[in-house]
Amino acid sequence: MRQAVFSCPGKRIPGRRTRIRSGSVTIYFCLMMVVLVSFFCASILSVKVAAGRMQAANSVDQSMFSLFARYDRTLQSRYDLFFLDAGSGGGGPDLTACVTLLEEALEYGLKPNKGRAILGGRNLLRLKRKGSAVTAYTLATDAGGIPFEAQAVQAARTSGTLDAVSLLKEKLTVRKDIESKGRELLEGSSDASYSDVQEAAREAAEEAEEAEEAEAEGGDDGAEEAEVSVPEGFINPLPVLYRLYRKKVMDVVVPDPGSISSGKADRKKLVSGRSLAGGMGVIDATGASDGLNDLYYIAWIIGHFGNYANPCKESVLTYQMEYLLKGKYSDKDNLTAVVRDLMKVRHAANVLCLYTDAEKSSELDLLAFFIGSVLFIPAAQPLIKAVLAVLWAYAESLVDVRALLEGKKVALVKDRDSWQTDPEDLAAAGGEIGGLTRDIPGGISYGEYLGTMILVMQRKTLTARAMDMVEATVRGMGKKDFRLDACIGAMAVEIRIESEGKVTFPVKAELSYMDL
Repeated sequence: MRQAVFSCPGKRIPGRRTRIRSGSVTIYFCLMMVVLVSFFCASILSVKVAAGRMQAANSVDQSMFSLFARYDRTLQSRYDLFFLDAGSGGGGPDLTACVTLLEEALEYGLKPNKGRAILGGRNLLRLKRKGSAVTAYTLATDAGGIPFEAQAVQAARTSGTLDAVSLLKEKLTVRKDIESKGRELLEGSSDASYSDVQEAAREAAEEAEEAEEAEAEGGDDGAEEAEVSVPEGFINPLPVLYRLYRKKVMDVVVPDPGSISSGKADRKKLVSGRSLAGGMGVIDATGASDGLNDLYYIAWIIGHFGNYANPCKESVLTYQMEYLLKGKYSDKDNLTAVVRDLMKVRHAANVLCLYTDAEKSSELDLLAFFIGSVLFIPAAQPLIKAVLAVLWAYAESLVDVRALLEGKKVALVKDRDSWQTDPEDLAAAGGEIGGLTRDIPGGISYGEYLGTMILVMQRKTLTARAMDMVEATVRGMGKKDFRLDACIGAMAVEIRIESEGKVTFPVKAELSYMDL
């Protein structure tokens, strides 16, 4: 077969034939261009995927912020707590609804032109959501309410209300000291009772009667009785004080017994009385219970819960601080139990004052002498003094607690100027204490007394009851199906994103209200 001979046009090579293969350069350049274009396209795709990863991460973060911006407004405005109410009809957290909201917000990040009929720009990245899942979430009630505590501490730190609690802590120290000393005095008087005085007076009266009969039979033996300098019109206060001692405390100390709240709670509907939903892969809420944070937590409690002097009308139990202390399911029972404790504290403090204050101690001795003289048992003066101290201090305690419930302040440590009762006046008034209460400047109020009691409560019990009252109050403010164990405080998600229709990658995000 004859081979074709080609020559370069326009150029001759004498005496030689040149064989040239046409198109080899073109093919070479085509192959090179394929490689270069492939490399270029791969680079563009890599850049777009990298950019897509960044946009996807930003979009997921943005959607998480969008979801968490739906925090419960009632909970925030009333208690300064930020939680996402994920409850559905009173049940546990509805994670499906949360994911739906998250995905809706995510679409605007992945597709910036979404919802724009006009003025929409060109989207250079093609991103598509392929799947979403919540990988972890923390509920307010998890781990005994640690997330709840942590947010309460953070709220108190923000408001800076620590000074009042620090002062309460000092008052608690003083209260414990006088209470301890007063109880020792009360225990020392425990062997003496009003019935012993009555028995001694009865025996003295019988002896006096026998002596009179013997004197009438035998005539005057010339013995002279010692004169007793008892004030004219003196009334023995022991019977009146004893009647006060025997009365029901609530009937005496409550200014208007008929005004006591009749509120009652169903235990099964409270956080502490029902089975709770739990979180998954709980995210730790640190710093909730240590040192200074304990004081901040108590400051938050005192600042957000009602009591008898300042009831919370929205809650099913209006005396909330009393519930925190006693945990009973009716306002009346809680108030009664708290009043009983207040009486014990004040009784010990008042007995201590009667024995340690020079003026009150002298007055106590003089009254015991007068009573012994009137009852013809001067030898029983030590017994009378012990009984009088117990009964008089108790009457003073009734006046103190009534003053507290009236919204007044009483002296933490009594002296002659802050003492409010006089046994003779009480006897003359028949034991009526209604007009004896005074507001003592610099004293301690009812709410502060409750605060000193809460300071020594077990933290776990306090938190459980605090969550009860928060939930009850929010329900009373219109959200009847509200549940704290459906409130999310932190969440972690994983969303799979497809970029440019070729690469699929996961995007993880985690957010907590404690970080905001």
